[in-house]
Amino acid sequence: MNSNKNEVITVQLNGIECMLHFSGLLFIPKFHTVVISDIHFEKSFAVNMLRSSTIPLPPFDTFDTLVTIKKFLNYFSPKKIIFLGDTFHNLISAESISKKNKNLIKDLIKVYDCIWIKGNHDLYNPKWLDAEPVDEYEENGIIFRHISQFQENEISGHYHLKTKIKTKDKSIVGKCFIHNTSMIIIPSFGIFTGGLYLKDFIQKYNLVNHFKIGFIYKSKIYNYNLKAVIK
Repeated sequence: MNSNKNEVITVQLNGIECMLHFSGLLFIPKFHTVVISDIHFEKSFAVNMLRSSTIPLPPFDTFDTLVTIKKFLNYFSPKKIIFLGDTFHNLISAESISKKNKNLIKDLIKVYDCIWIKGNHDLYNPKWLDAEPVDEYEENGIIFRHISQFQENEISGHYHLKTKIKTKDKSIVGKCFIHNTSMIIIPSFGIFTGGLYLKDFIQKYNLVNHFKIGFIYKSKIYNYNLKAVIK
């Protein structure tokens, strides 16, 4: 793996190197592990079925996301994948996934040690997957869970964080990681996952912790502090 400028930000959690990647995934070299959160496979199917969008969503989100995941797995060459919850948008759409996409997901299990964390959207995995999700997972003192409990040495997702940053020339919006020496919250990986603005998140949970930001924009990731955040 040879990372180019602004492709990753390297941080420390419990003395362990964690690499925040512009795709929204996290790589832990010591564990040979990729961490991915909030993929929401088959969200387009679920939204279109409920007709909750006035414009139908394109039905290729699951396949396109799997292609992207495969690309970055080839790049990092991990041995393990931790799916950090909300991997599937809901159980009904997960059971209806195409045979082609089912096989692509099963192929991941054949190649990698896969840990499935329960999310609020997927307390259970589809029957065809034959893998039970867990509430949380611990390795070398780091806890992996879907929703943060704002505890020490924790990696979580759930919030689909994004932010608006003031640069020298303009204001720009992108997904973001937030991190400090105690915890990392990673952004959503899915295509149609929207986002919660960082300032709203901080105000909602009355957070006074000092966070740094891994701001994702145009296939790059940049370090910012909270002073740069507009929204």
